[in-house]
Amino acid sequence: MSQWIAANGGLVGLGVLLAKYALIVFSILSLAVTAERLWVLRRLQSAESRDFKILRRLLLQRQIASLAAPLSASAAPCAAILSAGLSNANDGTPRQREAMNQELSAQIAALQFNLPLLATAATTAPYVGLFGTVLGILSAFREIAQSGQTGASVVAGGISEALTATALGLGVAIPAVMAYNYFTGRVNKFALEIETHALDLATRLAAASSDPVESDEAPPLTLVSTKNERDEVSDAHR
Repeated sequence: MSQWIAANGGLVGLGVLLAKYALIVFSILSLAVTAERLWVLRRLQSAESRDFKILRRLLLQRQIASLAAPLSASAAPCAAILSAGLSNANDGTPRQREAMNQELSAQIAALQFNLPLLATAATTAPYVGLFGTVLGILSAFREIAQSGQTGASVVAGGISEALTATALGLGVAIPAVMAYNYFTGRVNKFALEIETHALDLATRLAAASSDPVESDEAPPLTLVSTKNERDEVSDAHR
């Protein structure tokens, strides 16, 4: 083990190697998260646009019993929110709205899944690269001390290795920052759409759950538009 460490430049060289491996791991994680979020968000947005129209139409037609099949087959966030409302339909409108709000918060939080990994890679990778750079420069100065020479050829290898770590760190961080900003904006926009759909479905659900009741109340007052009509109304009151 000690021979292997010595062959790789001692503890300083081992630290540079570990920094590079860490950056490679960050790069793989960033690519995996980017691909996963692209696929998931595209699938959810497609399902949301398609299934919201179906659920809204059924609620407008007061076909609550027909909601079970599309809700169970849908992956759309609005379907999960409506399911939460239906499961609390017997607890009153306030509890129903509360359940839908809780599910709305859970669905929006799920959209941000794995995004902290991108943020971590974006903020940490430059520092890891800088750490490798510092260790590489230390290794270069150690070679100078051991050889007793001060020529450029003595330190060129160590400095080159140090700059490689810096370049690798920036190469990981820049795409991660771009991907994180893109997904943050996309998630915020999609979350607003889900909130709008949830509010619409909650209103339709409340209307569909209540039976229409005939009222004996007088019809609303209308404006008297002409002077003759106003005079007729005034004479009638006299």
